[in-house]
Amino acid sequence: MHGTICSFEALMQITNELELEVTHLLEENARLRRQQEELYMAAAVQLPRKHSLHRTSTAPF
Repeated sequence: MHGTICSFEALMQITNELELEVTHLLEENARLRRQQEELYMAAAVQLPRKHSLHRTSTAPF
């Protein structure tokens, strides 16, 4: 019976550590997603606008 209690306690400790790691990874993931969005927005502002060519109604086909 003593071995079962130790195994249960060890399992609970491992479970708690894994739950903490999951929480940490979720927070880090959210932080990295925000950072990626900020970098994407900054890059979009720096890109020069390309002038597109528009076909006119008088252009021959």
